[in-house]
Amino acid sequence: MTDLSTNPTPAAASRALACARCGTAFTCDLSGHCWCAEETVRLPMPRDGEDCLCPSCLRASAHRQD
Repeated sequence: MTDLSTNPTPAAASRALACARCGTAFTCDLSGHCWCAEETVRLPMPRDGEDCLCPSCLRASAHRQD
């Protein structure tokens, strides 16, 4: 068993992504402080098989409600 008091888990890193819809490169901060958390639009659910969307596609999708 690992003793977390002397061997803490490493901090979450950002991951490099390509938008599932347009291919634009962007990063997602896995610590929970991602750019999308600051969005004021209603965030859409991803389509089947999709990962995160870039800011432009996320906003466009939210306005279309798809």
